Amino acid sequence: MVVATTMFCLGGILVGGAGIFALLALGDLRALWTLRRIPVTPVTVRGRVAVEGVTEYGTAGPQLAPVTGEDCAWYRVTLLREPSRDSTTGDYGPDHDVLLEITSPSWAALGDASGRVPIDPRLLDHPRALRDPTPGEPLVSITTEIEHRGSQPARLPRIVPPDVVRDLRRSERLRLTEVRVPRGVKVFALGRVTATGLLPSRAGLTLLTPRSRAEVITSRRDAIGMGGRLAVWFGLIGLVLAAGSAVWLRTMG
Repeated sequence: MVVATTMFCLGGILVGGAGIFALLALGDLRALWTLRRIPVTPVTVRGRVAVEGVTEYGTAGPQLAPVTGEDCAWYRVTLLREPSRDSTTGDYGPDHDVLLEITSPSWAALGDASGRVPIDPRLLDHPRALRDPTPGEPLVSITTEIEHRGSQPARLPRIVPPDVVRDLRRSERLRLTEVRVPRGVKVFALGRVTATGLLPSRAGLTLLTPRSRAEVITSRRDAIGMGGRLAVWFGLIGLVLAAGSAVWLRTMG
Protein backbone atom coordinates (compact mmCIF):
# COMPACT_ATOMS: atom_id res chain seq x y z
CA MET A 1 0.00 0.00 0.00
CA VAL A 2 2.73 2.47 0.97
CA VAL A 3 4.81 1.66 -2.13
CA ALA A 4 1.83 2.03 -4.45
CA THR A 5 0.80 5.32 -2.87
CA THR A 6 4.36 6.63 -3.17
CA MET A 7 4.51 5.64 -6.84
CA PHE A 8 1.16 7.35 -7.49
CA CYS A 9 2.36 10.58 -5.86
CA LEU A 10 5.66 10.43 -7.76
CA GLY A 11 3.77 9.97 -11.00
CA GLY A 12 1.66 13.03 -10.24
CA ILE A 13 4.77 15.07 -9.51
CA LEU A 14 6.36 14.03 -12.81
CA VAL A 15 3.21 14.94 -14.74
CA GLY A 16 3.20 18.32 -13.02
CA GLY A 17 6.87 18.75 -13.93
CA ALA A 18 6.02 17.95 -17.54
CA GLY A 19 3.47 20.76 -17.49
CA ILE A 20 6.06 23.21 -16.17
CA PHE A 21 8.58 22.25 -18.86
CA ALA A 22 5.85 22.63 -21.49
CA LEU A 23 5.02 26.13 -20.26
CA LEU A 24 8.70 27.10 -20.32
CA ALA A 25 9.01 25.79 -23.85
CA LEU A 26 5.95 27.81 -24.89
CA GLY A 27 7.55 30.94 -23.41
CA ASP A 28 10.72 30.30 -25.39
CA LEU A 29 8.64 29.64 -28.51
CA ARG A 30 6.89 32.99 -28.13
CA ALA A 31 10.26 34.71 -27.62
CA LEU A 32 11.66 32.99 -30.72
CA TRP A 33 8.68 34.16 -32.74
CA THR A 34 9.30 37.73 -31.55
CA LEU A 35 13.01 37.54 -32.41
CA ARG A 36 12.30 36.31 -35.93
CA ARG A 37 9.45 38.76 -36.51
CA ILE A 38 11.43 41.93 -35.69
CA PRO A 39 14.34 42.53 -38.11
CA VAL A 40 17.56 44.27 -37.08
CA THR A 41 17.41 48.03 -37.77
CA PRO A 42 19.76 50.99 -37.14
CA VAL A 43 19.74 52.25 -33.53
CA THR A 44 18.23 55.58 -34.58
CA VAL A 45 14.95 53.97 -35.76
CA ARG A 46 12.06 54.69 -33.39
CA GLY A 47 9.56 52.17 -32.01
CA ARG A 48 9.84 48.46 -31.14
CA VAL A 49 13.24 47.50 -32.51
CA ALA A 50 15.97 44.89 -32.64
CA VAL A 51 19.39 46.51 -32.89
CA GLU A 52 23.04 45.47 -32.90
CA GLY A 53 25.80 47.84 -31.87
CA VAL A 54 28.45 48.56 -29.27
CA THR A 55 28.30 50.24 -25.87
CA GLU A 56 29.63 53.81 -25.94
CA TYR A 57 30.25 56.65 -23.50
CA GLY A 58 27.25 58.79 -22.68
CA THR A 59 27.00 62.57 -22.86
CA ALA A 60 29.17 62.93 -19.74
CA GLY A 61 32.06 61.13 -21.45
CA PRO A 62 34.33 58.46 -19.96
CA GLN A 63 33.51 57.38 -16.41
CA LEU A 64 35.71 55.98 -13.64
CA ALA A 65 34.02 53.26 -11.61
CA PRO A 66 34.35 54.29 -7.92
CA VAL A 67 35.03 50.81 -6.48
CA THR A 68 37.31 49.19 -9.06
CA GLY A 69 38.71 52.35 -10.66
CA GLU A 70 37.98 50.87 -14.11
CA ASP A 71 37.12 52.96 -17.15
CA CYS A 72 33.48 52.44 -18.11
CA ALA A 73 30.48 53.91 -19.90
CA TRP A 74 28.12 53.68 -16.91
CA TYR A 75 28.13 52.58 -13.28
CA ARG A 76 25.93 52.21 -10.23
CA VAL A 77 27.29 51.78 -6.69
CA THR A 78 25.16 50.68 -3.75
CA LEU A 79 26.19 50.32 -0.10
CA LEU A 80 23.89 48.21 2.08
CA ARG A 81 23.95 47.45 5.80
CA GLU A 82 22.52 44.08 6.79
CA PRO A 83 20.33 43.41 8.69
CA SER A 84 18.16 46.52 8.74
CA ARG A 85 18.02 48.63 11.91
CA ASP A 86 14.48 49.77 11.07
CA SER A 87 12.22 47.66 13.25
CA THR A 88 9.04 49.26 11.83
CA THR A 89 9.26 47.47 8.46
CA GLY A 90 8.05 44.16 9.88
CA ASP A 91 8.51 40.75 8.30
CA TYR A 92 7.70 42.02 4.81
CA GLY A 93 10.06 45.00 4.77
CA PRO A 94 13.59 45.11 3.39
CA ASP A 95 16.23 43.21 5.35
CA HIS A 96 18.82 45.93 4.78
CA ASP A 97 19.41 49.67 5.00
CA VAL A 98 20.57 51.55 1.90
CA LEU A 99 23.41 53.79 3.11
CA LEU A 100 24.76 54.96 -0.23
CA GLU A 101 23.61 54.86 -3.85
CA ILE A 102 25.29 56.72 -6.69
CA THR A 103 25.20 56.41 -10.47
CA SER A 104 27.19 57.90 -13.28
CA PRO A 105 25.99 61.37 -14.36
CA SER A 106 24.70 60.15 -17.74
CA TRP A 107 23.36 56.99 -19.31
CA ALA A 108 25.60 54.75 -21.38
CA ALA A 109 24.90 54.79 -25.12
CA LEU A 110 24.39 52.18 -27.82
CA GLY A 111 26.01 53.07 -31.12
CA ASP A 112 26.28 51.85 -34.70
CA ALA A 113 27.03 53.45 -38.07
CA SER A 114 23.75 55.43 -37.95
CA GLY A 115 24.38 57.15 -34.60
CA ARG A 116 23.89 56.64 -30.87
CA VAL A 117 21.00 56.34 -28.42
CA PRO A 118 21.13 56.41 -24.59
CA ILE A 119 20.46 53.08 -22.83
CA ASP A 120 17.93 53.06 -19.99
CA PRO A 121 19.81 51.83 -16.86
CA ARG A 122 16.97 49.39 -16.18
CA LEU A 123 18.38 47.34 -19.05
CA LEU A 124 21.86 47.39 -17.51
CA ASP A 125 21.18 46.81 -13.81
CA HIS A 126 18.96 43.70 -14.16
CA PRO A 127 17.43 43.54 -10.65
CA ARG A 128 15.92 46.98 -11.34
CA ALA A 129 14.47 46.03 -14.74
CA LEU A 130 10.72 46.25 -15.29
CA ARG A 131 10.91 42.75 -16.70
CA ASP A 132 14.03 40.90 -15.80
CA PRO A 133 15.75 39.89 -19.08
CA THR A 134 16.11 36.20 -19.70
CA PRO A 135 18.06 34.67 -16.80
CA GLY A 136 19.99 32.47 -19.23
CA GLU A 137 21.37 35.44 -21.17
CA PRO A 138 24.87 36.70 -20.29
CA LEU A 139 25.11 40.22 -18.91
CA VAL A 140 26.52 43.30 -20.57
CA SER A 141 27.41 44.69 -17.15
CA ILE A 142 30.15 43.57 -14.76
CA THR A 143 29.35 43.30 -11.05
CA THR A 144 31.89 43.62 -8.23
CA GLU A 145 30.86 42.94 -4.61
CA ILE A 146 32.77 43.59 -1.39
CA GLU A 147 31.54 42.34 1.99
CA HIS A 148 32.85 43.88 5.20
CA ARG A 149 32.32 42.63 8.77
CA GLY A 150 33.95 43.69 12.01
CA SER A 151 35.32 40.16 12.43
CA GLN A 152 36.30 39.91 8.75
CA PRO A 153 37.31 43.38 7.60
CA ALA A 154 37.75 44.09 3.90
CA ARG A 155 39.67 46.83 2.16
CA LEU A 156 37.05 49.42 1.32
CA PRO A 157 37.41 52.22 -1.25
CA ARG A 158 37.27 55.88 -0.27
CA ILE A 159 33.69 56.14 -1.39
CA VAL A 160 32.60 54.39 1.83
CA PRO A 161 32.20 56.99 4.65
CA PRO A 162 34.53 56.18 7.60
CA ASP A 163 31.79 56.87 10.15
CA VAL A 164 29.65 54.13 8.58
CA VAL A 165 32.44 51.63 9.15
CA ARG A 166 33.05 52.77 12.74
CA ASP A 167 29.31 52.58 13.53
CA LEU A 168 29.02 48.97 12.36
CA ARG A 169 27.78 46.58 15.05
CA ARG A 170 29.15 43.10 15.65
CA SER A 171 26.09 41.38 14.15
CA GLU A 172 26.02 43.60 11.05
CA ARG A 173 27.84 43.64 7.74
CA LEU A 174 28.33 46.06 4.87
CA ARG A 175 27.75 44.95 1.28
CA LEU A 176 29.22 47.21 -1.38
CA THR A 177 28.12 46.49 -4.96
CA GLU A 178 29.38 48.11 -8.15
CA VAL A 179 27.69 47.44 -11.49
CA ARG A 180 29.58 48.87 -14.45
CA VAL A 181 29.28 48.70 -18.24
CA PRO A 182 32.54 48.76 -20.20
CA ARG A 183 32.81 50.72 -23.44
CA GLY A 184 33.06 48.82 -26.70
CA VAL A 185 31.01 45.72 -25.84
CA LYS A 186 29.19 44.31 -28.87
CA VAL A 187 25.53 43.81 -27.95
CA PHE A 188 22.18 42.78 -29.36
CA ALA A 189 19.16 44.60 -27.98
CA LEU A 190 15.42 44.14 -28.25
CA GLY A 191 13.38 46.98 -26.82
CA ARG A 192 11.75 50.29 -27.59
CA VAL A 193 13.55 53.39 -28.94
CA THR A 194 11.99 56.77 -28.14
CA ALA A 195 13.28 60.32 -27.93
CA THR A 196 14.59 59.39 -24.46
CA GLY A 197 16.64 56.43 -25.67
CA LEU A 198 16.51 52.63 -25.67
CA LEU A 199 13.86 51.55 -23.14
CA PRO A 200 12.32 48.23 -22.04
CA SER A 201 9.49 46.97 -24.23
CA ARG A 202 6.02 47.86 -23.02
CA ALA A 203 5.05 44.20 -23.38
CA GLY A 204 6.83 41.05 -24.38
CA LEU A 205 10.51 40.25 -24.61
CA THR A 206 13.22 42.73 -23.63
CA LEU A 207 16.87 41.89 -24.22
CA LEU A 208 20.30 43.45 -23.90
CA THR A 209 22.98 40.81 -24.31
CA PRO A 210 26.56 40.48 -25.58
CA ARG A 211 25.37 37.61 -27.79
CA SER A 212 24.53 38.21 -31.43
CA ARG A 213 20.98 37.90 -32.75
CA ALA A 214 21.87 34.58 -34.40
CA GLU A 215 23.28 33.22 -31.13
CA VAL A 216 20.18 34.27 -29.20
CA ILE A 217 17.90 32.57 -31.76
CA THR A 218 19.98 29.39 -31.64
CA SER A 219 19.88 29.39 -27.84
CA ARG A 220 16.09 29.78 -27.81
CA ARG A 221 15.66 27.02 -30.39
CA ASP A 222 17.83 24.65 -28.35
CA ALA A 223 15.87 25.52 -25.18
CA ILE A 224 12.58 24.74 -26.94
CA GLY A 225 13.89 21.36 -28.06
CA MET A 226 15.20 20.47 -24.62
CA GLY A 227 12.02 21.65 -22.87
CA GLY A 228 9.83 19.70 -25.27
CA ARG A 229 11.80 16.49 -24.80
CA LEU A 230 11.75 16.82 -21.01
CA ALA A 231 8.00 17.51 -21.05
CA VAL A 232 7.35 14.38 -23.11
CA TRP A 233 9.55 12.07 -21.02
CA PHE A 234 8.35 13.41 -17.67
CA GLY A 235 4.75 13.16 -18.84
CA LEU A 236 5.07 9.59 -20.14
CA ILE A 237 6.92 8.28 -17.10
CA GLY A 238 4.53 10.09 -14.75
CA LEU A 239 1.46 8.68 -16.50
CA VAL A 240 2.88 5.15 -16.44
CA LEU A 241 3.68 5.37 -12.73
CA ALA A 242 0.36 6.99 -11.83
CA ALA A 243 -1.74 4.59 -13.92
CA GLY A 244 0.14 1.49 -12.77
CA SER A 245 -0.01 2.44 -9.10
CA ALA A 246 -3.71 3.32 -9.41
CA VAL A 247 -4.45 -0.17 -10.77
CA TRP A 248 -2.32 -1.68 -8.01
CA LEU A 249 -4.18 0.28 -5.33
CA ARG A 250 -7.55 -0.81 -6.78
CA THR A 251 -6.59 -4.48 -6.71
CA MET A 252 -5.37 -4.12 -3.12
CA GLY A 253 -8.63 -2.48 -2.09
